[in-house]
Amino acid sequence: MSGATEQNIIRFINTHNLVQKGDNLLIALSGGADSVFALQFFYKYKLKFGIELFAFHINHSLRGKESDGDELFCKSICKNLNIQFNSKKVDVKEFAKENKESIEEAARNIRYKELQKYAKKIGATKIVTAHNLNDNTETVLLNLFRGTGLRGASGIPITRDNIIRPFISTSKNDIINYLNFNNIQFRIDSSNLESDFNRNFLRNEIIPKIKEKINNAIDLNLLKFSEIAKESNRIISNLAVDISEKYISKTESGIAISNKIITENSEDVFATSVRYSIEKNFDITPTFSDIFQIKNLFNLQVGSKINLGEKLSAIREREFLLLFIQKEIKQNDILFTLNLNDEIEIDGKLLSAIEVDEVPKIFSKEKNIEYISGDKLTFPLTIRKWKSGDKFQPIGLNGTKSISDFLTEIKVDSVSKKNQLLLINNGNVVWVINKRIDQSVKINNTTKRIIRLWVK
Repeated sequence: MSGATEQNIIRFINTHNLVQKGDNLLIALSGGADSVFALQFFYKYKLKFGIELFAFHINHSLRGKESDGDELFCKSICKNLNIQFNSKKVDVKEFAKENKESIEEAARNIRYKELQKYAKKIGATKIVTAHNLNDNTETVLLNLFRGTGLRGASGIPITRDNIIRPFISTSKNDIINYLNFNNIQFRIDSSNLESDFNRNFLRNEIIPKIKEKINNAIDLNLLKFSEIAKESNRIISNLAVDISEKYISKTESGIAISNKIITENSEDVFATSVRYSIEKNFDITPTFSDIFQIKNLFNLQVGSKINLGEKLSAIREREFLLLFIQKEIKQNDILFTLNLNDEIEIDGKLLSAIEVDEVPKIFSKEKNIEYISGDKLTFPLTIRKWKSGDKFQPIGLNGTKSISDFLTEIKVDSVSKKNQLLLINNGNVVWVINKRIDQSVKINNTTKRIIRLWVK
């Protein structure tokens, strides 16, 4: 039994080219059956695949001592196997509350963010998550119940960027039998036995009844169905690319859908192209209702706004619709202070002010990099959102202009305009960040100190 399970997984890995010699694999280790199985499997075949192993555990702080016990258990396993281990404790409930997310959503977002951060730190080439055949069944059904399109029906992807899922065709039952047969211990998450969450309700209540009353082979059949859906989705996506590139563009805040997509194309093309662009740019699978509401927004007056699923919103601009994630910087006045030769993170982006010897003869024309005179600057500088009454003198312009008028003239969309940040020195605007510097900090022949401003 265990040998057959292993060989099936090896074939699956080879078929989909998931692991290459020299890979450093980071195992997402929860302590549960699936992740322990993943760790033990790759430990056993470490030499065969020519890989190095690392493990990372997230303590979600959701089950008190039980969560701490999971962390200690994972640390102990890795110590016994001589596998480099690290863990991080986070308060998922507090994170979910602050970000207005469900516990499930918050836990998933934190998990992937921390996994990517640690993978980068240790130089891991792949992240292994232990999703199995049953997980795919649950995902497909949940997405179908939500009314998603082909992407949702495609289930859990085998790969996504640097994330691989080598056990997606292996059943939970085979995993448990393997662990029991080899006397390998694992932790049981007591919250999985409750049916409070949608996924748990499906797992504990609905799917067992489907297997009993309709088809016991639902897991394998839905895996085949999801593969067909993936193939169909790829074909349709290729058709949608051309339309999307013509009518839908990426903006600072999200994506802009031109009015012409309605007047120059059929409804089917609209739905397919918009769905494709949302999935590509936001990693969100919109429902039928979402697409219908987006289309209807073209008939509403400029400034009309709708809130869709998964924090996605849309607003009617004059010549386009703007789709964006509902995420605004909360502070209204002073947000951050920026010291010389230092960097700070704002809304997922790094901003730095570094003193340099000279301005390069050739440098990017992108507005995320500016070279300014630091002769009259007093550090630390202040960063805040613009407010009514703010003015500056755009470089190359005689006279001042209000920030509001400037942003309108360069056609900044309403969401980006609302959240525009300014770099302030002694109460004066130095930089409309990523847009234009002030005339007062223009470099000239008498400049003694050159500062490079950079957002990345």
